[in-house]
Amino acid sequence: MSVADADRSFDAIAVGGGLAGAVFATVLAERGARVLLLERTREPTLKVCGDFLSAEAIGLLDGVGIDTGAMGATSVERASFVSGARAAEVTLPFTAAGLSRLILDEALLLRAAEAGAIIERGVTVGGLAPDGDGHVVVEAGGRRFRAPAVALATGKHNLRGWPRDQGSVTAFKMQFELGAAARADLAGRVRMVLFDGGYLGACLVEGDRATLCWQLDRAALSRFGADWRGQLDGIAAGSNLLGDLLLGAVPLSGRPAAVAGLPFGYLRSGGIARGVYPIGDQLAVIPPFTGDGTSIALASGIQAAQAVADGIPAMAFQHAFIRGLRRQFFVARSVAAVFRSARLRQVAVGALDMLPAAGSMIARGTRLGGESAARLTSRV
Repeated sequence: MSVADADRSFDAIAVGGGLAGAVFATVLAERGARVLLLERTREPTLKVCGDFLSAEAIGLLDGVGIDTGAMGATSVERASFVSGARAAEVTLPFTAAGLSRLILDEALLLRAAEAGAIIERGVTVGGLAPDGDGHVVVEAGGRRFRAPAVALATGKHNLRGWPRDQGSVTAFKMQFELGAAARADLAGRVRMVLFDGGYLGACLVEGDRATLCWQLDRAALSRFGADWRGQLDGIAAGSNLLGDLLLGAVPLSGRPAAVAGLPFGYLRSGGIARGVYPIGDQLAVIPPFTGDGTSIALASGIQAAQAVADGIPAMAFQHAFIRGLRRQFFVARSVAAVFRSARLRQVAVGALDMLPAAGSMIARGTRLGGESAARLTSRV
């Protein structure tokens, strides 16, 4: 649906139609607001991260009318960690799911449209700025839209003029058809392969396809090279389990999705502008091994919409949401620091092998969690 030239004022605008932007638009549209969502992609697109859904993410999706089971999501009950020759497996303190962003993002955009939001795709947003009259002006595709509330929901891609801190990590994502033995090995678990300069995660998604996500710091990228085949071969050289997983695997695309300069561990402390609500990865970027980025994206979009509906200023929402994440991020950053050290990685995986309950404790400590979500909502 496109917007008529004379009809460009809205109650709210979502800049970006990923997880956070779509639920932001859905919640407000269901409350009767006139909402515009601007999404740069024209069709389903592979996006880095987000195929692992924690129990919190599943619950948040259910709350906006998305049934992950009906879309073929796989069940994940265990997490395995591999560092060199050492391996450990823990039982997750919840049942998670594997569902690709190719499926989930489209379902959320359809849900937003059903709720009454106007969706424009294939639109590049050039900038946004307050107009001095209590509104924010969004420039997109040679047109200007305005609303008193705008959600900055561009995910891992920054909007010109409103950058986040730059990180040193490049992340990749690709889907594969695995052999029968590899599918059986991965069924019910998410596998993490830890190595110098990064880690790789793998899980099954709908249709028993496998999603592989891996991140490399600058040194690892230089060591493995820019070609994805060389990267995976280099990682597999240090892990027989990954080598076995990839034996006979068929890539489902010619190249992986990739995003550079990711600031994992980032929390946006400064405001953007009056009426601009940063959500999703524009607000907080948790280290991806936690598998909770999806929960944070969904919760931030929902709670930003609640804040807009209740007349809560953008900075008040932002500060309240960030406060509720600090403990979770402290635990995640601490574990990430352990993973960066070769010696500590080996010790940690060995400890998990002997004390798997510790893995469950860490998993709980890096969750947004039902209680945390309730506290965040009460603060906004």
